[in-house]
Amino acid sequence: MRVIPLKLRQGLVSAVLLLLLLPSSFLAIEQAFYQQLMTSAEQKMEVHMYAILSELNLVGDKVELTNNTLAPDFYRPDSGLTAYVTDGQQLLWQSDSSLNQNFTLPDIELIPGQHTYYALQQEQNYQVLSIAFLFDTGESARPLAIHVVQTEQQLLAPHQSFRSTLLRWFSGIAIGLLLLSILAYYWTTKPLTRLDHEIRQLEKGKQDHLTGNYPSELRGIKEDLNLLLANQNRQKLRYRNHLSDLAHALKTPVAVLRTSPLAQQPELKEQIDRITAMIEHQLKKASSSGQDIWKKQTPVLPLADKVSNALRKIYRDKDCQIDIQCEPSTFFRGDETDLMEMLGNLLDNACKACRRQVKLTVQPHPFSLTIEDDGPGIAPERRKELFQRGIRLDTYQEGHGVGLSIVAELVESYSGMINVSESSLGGASFTLSFPADS
Repeated sequence: MRVIPLKLRQGLVSAVLLLLLLPSSFLAIEQAFYQQLMTSAEQKMEVHMYAILSELNLVGDKVELTNNTLAPDFYRPDSGLTAYVTDGQQLLWQSDSSLNQNFTLPDIELIPGQHTYYALQQEQNYQVLSIAFLFDTGESARPLAIHVVQTEQQLLAPHQSFRSTLLRWFSGIAIGLLLLSILAYYWTTKPLTRLDHEIRQLEKGKQDHLTGNYPSELRGIKEDLNLLLANQNRQKLRYRNHLSDLAHALKTPVAVLRTSPLAQQPELKEQIDRITAMIEHQLKKASSSGQDIWKKQTPVLPLADKVSNALRKIYRDKDCQIDIQCEPSTFFRGDETDLMEMLGNLLDNACKACRRQVKLTVQPHPFSLTIEDDGPGIAPERRKELFQRGIRLDTYQEGHGVGLSIVAELVESYSGMINVSESSLGGASFTLSFPADS
């Protein structure tokens, strides 16, 4: 499962907050304003309705208003606010503002004494407040109705203005929050970026400990890493000192044994050579930086060319053709000596086994080495024996059976794997696969 980087996580959180919080806040404020506007409009229409009711006077079949103190919009044509007084479907009175308006009175059943607020759609959309009542004429009670009508266009004009203003404000807030998020992103991730840079400097060998001043959350990591590096350096120094002492202690006895007449006996000579090879191998293994925590980046192609050129000279009698397929930008995250040891052993074995052709293929991501030859190959039932110390499956030249075991131990020190199979060239194929960070 892929782990999301911390920087990407913070960016996603900021983006989600901006995309969810701002639009939802905008809609909530806009909806609250709309509801308040509609409530206020209903209340104003109710005030207009009672103002008409208070001034209404019925003379025969004609309605008159005694004081004409209604709101100015009732006297201004096309104001969007109109009023009507009806007796059933018979129009008894209408405001001056309704003269140029094509409005048809609704045919709805009204309960006397109760007002009804509803929307009506005709040529335009209207909001209507109606009330039915019984008007006392002195002789009888006559059922009448007052209708206060306002166009939605006029009613929602403040809403459109408020929406535009709110949109401008929220756009400015969004830009401001975005800039603040970017600044906060760089500010909060700066210590992580600095720590990453220092670790890369450690990997390249340009510094031997972390020196940056970090927040308390990272200070413990810095101290632990510095302690680990210091312990590792002390341990490596002790290893080298002990191995140097061991090499000097064994050098003279082995040299004496080699000059002894008994050393010329084949059995004894083989054992002395084997002891020498084992000492050299253990020295290389202990001093190998493949076990180091901080690995250097080693370019592969120059090293492969160097090894192949040397082997071409050694096996010039076979006219050995070594084909290298490797991008110039491919690097091995490890020590040059380790890579030289692995390439040297495997290419040397391939040159011994081949008829003429050897092929090296390097894959950068993830890093892997494949060495193939056109020789006789290796039987499947004998492939497991290849990496056992002292076991030799070839009879090409003298050897001690430790070359492939060294390769196996080096690959294991980098948490890699070795696979032996049949080559497309007809011989054996050795593939060294390493984790993604190699």
